Amino acid sequence: MKHHDSIPSQTRTRRGATKAAAAMIGLATSAALLAGTSSQATAATTSQTCVATAPTIAWKPAVTNATAALTKALTNLQNHNYALAVSQLHVVGHQTRIAHTAATALIGRPPTDPESDVPPGIAAVQRVAGLEHTITTKLLPTLHNLTQATAVARVGGKINVAVACRDVMLAKVIALRPAARDDYADGLADTLPSYTQELKAMTAALAGTGLTPAARTSIQHAKTVVTATNAAMQRVFGGGERSPGLPR
Repeated sequence: MKHHDSIPSQTRTRRGATKAAAAMIGLATSAALLAGTSSQATAATTSQTCVATAPTIAWKPAVTNATAALTKALTNLQNHNYALAVSQLHVVGHQTRIAHTAATALIGRPPTDPESDVPPGIAAVQRVAGLEHTITTKLLPTLHNLTQATAVARVGGKINVAVACRDVMLAKVIALRPAARDDYADGLADTLPSYTQELKAMTAALAGTGLTPAARTSIQHAKTVVTATNAAMQRVFGGGERSPGLPR
């Protein structure tokens, strides 16, 4: 089986990108553009990697379906039912793309409830980012002593798609005008510990044994992406409701 979830490595150094361009590149690159500096990120992904074939704004069912498929995949990996695990991981990837596409489409949209001033993108971004965090932290330990090549490729691919697509989604939030971006500040500030958790887990995995070369490469790549995401998120949202790192 061919692995279709590779994440192209890109270096972006152009200044003055538009908001539309910022939404299609990695978060660290977007944050650097907002600060007027060139990006040092080399592990960004393109939005095409993350977009579902049938775009929708119905993110809730996709999150539920992805979570259920992930649970089944983890059980099958534990029981060495690799064919079933690979099949379920395919569902995880498909549903995650749907959720990602839906949440990203809602970023910047006005409230849909006339009695509420809360934009619909806030809950969607937080839940989908949470899903992508769960995928990363739950699948990472399964690479230890996993030698079945297709399973290794699929697990590593899902981890990398999760962290890279999250990066793309958060980049669109950062690219919002300041007043709109402030709506997301409290919720995204609460996600900051999750990036540190992922980095610690990846560092520990890479320091240990029991990884195939392919698994090690996947983790190293994911760590590069999460390192960039963490740095940008800390800079932009590390101050809570109104970070001093935000452009005025």
